[in-house]
Amino acid sequence: MKLSEVHGMHIYSDRAHFIGTIDDAIIDDKEGTVVGLVFGRKGGKAISIPYSGLMAIGDIVLVYSKKAEQAGV
Repeated sequence: MKLSEVHGMHIYSDRAHFIGTIDDAIIDDKEGTVVGLVFGRKGGKAISIPYSGLMAIGDIVLVYSKKAEQAGV
């Protein structure tokens, strides 16, 4: 999937809470892989979700809630 295809997609948690809208991606320049998705900025810093926190990408982006992620789901 291209970044241009996910840019602007809405992000929801697995508990149906709206998280934000994808603004950018974080890429590991050595590996050339996506390591996270940026959905906002606060105090000049990017707010992101790690790639490992993604459940699915379709019409929306679905991410694990923090409680599920901490439990290792």
